[in-house]
Amino acid sequence: MTIDIWTWEQTFQELIQEAKPWATWTLKLDGNLQLDCPAQGWKQYQQRAFGWFRCSSCQRSWASAQVKILCHTCWNHWTSQGQVHVRVFGQRCQKCTWSQYEIPEFSSDSTTRILSNLVQHILEKYYRNGVRKSSEMPVIPEVPLDGSHDTANCEACTLGVCGQGLKSYMTKPSKSPLCHLNIRSSSPGVGVYIPNQAKNPLAGAKEAKGSQYEKSGPSDGSDPSVIFVIILLFVFIVVKCFTSE
Repeated sequence: MTIDIWTWEQTFQELIQEAKPWATWTLKLDGNLQLDCPAQGWKQYQQRAFGWFRCSSCQRSWASAQVKILCHTCWNHWTSQGQVHVRVFGQRCQKCTWSQYEIPEFSSDSTTRILSNLVQHILEKYYRNGVRKSSEMPVIPEVPLDGSHDTANCEACTLGVCGQGLKSYMTKPSKSPLCHLNIRSSSPGVGVYIPNQAKNPLAGAKEAKGSQYEKSGPSDGSDPSVIFVIILLFVFIVVKCFTSE
């Protein structure tokens, strides 16, 4: 499945022009967007949506209300021109062993809901000084859904983007310049997650200091409890001697 980008662009232009007729905005799909790594001057926006998937191997289809969408937005105040890059994360088939991440399709209602929320984000961040006049449109399942979110086959969960993801992948990405590298993969929409394994040197110093404190003891190596027992035995022997006399 592929997203109907022409429909997305047309709907997006209708919504943004209705709100800001003189502004010029462009929208495009970008399968290399990474969480918490917008380029300088760009803002990040995330939302969930309802979408339909079809396995390219076995043709099995399924629906999900946990489709994660990541957007990066940028606006030039002087030219009144803005850009939106969108990444839609895929899901894999539960039945196929070597299934790939499939890109979902969206109904017209779901597409309008997604882009309406995006336009409200743009208006809030670039035209209303952070004031949001209307609440975000919620996800509405188009069919009854059974079971919980399949985190094992969700691309967003695997990359640490989805709020439903595994805790082991929820480490906040580093703010180093490496996060702005253009990491490309063999298939569009699939990113690369590099866990941050560097240990905090301050935490390590505190841990070492605590270990030394726990291991330290009396300088002569004697145990106070043993000395106390010896004194009690001595007193007992003395008392016993006087009693026997």
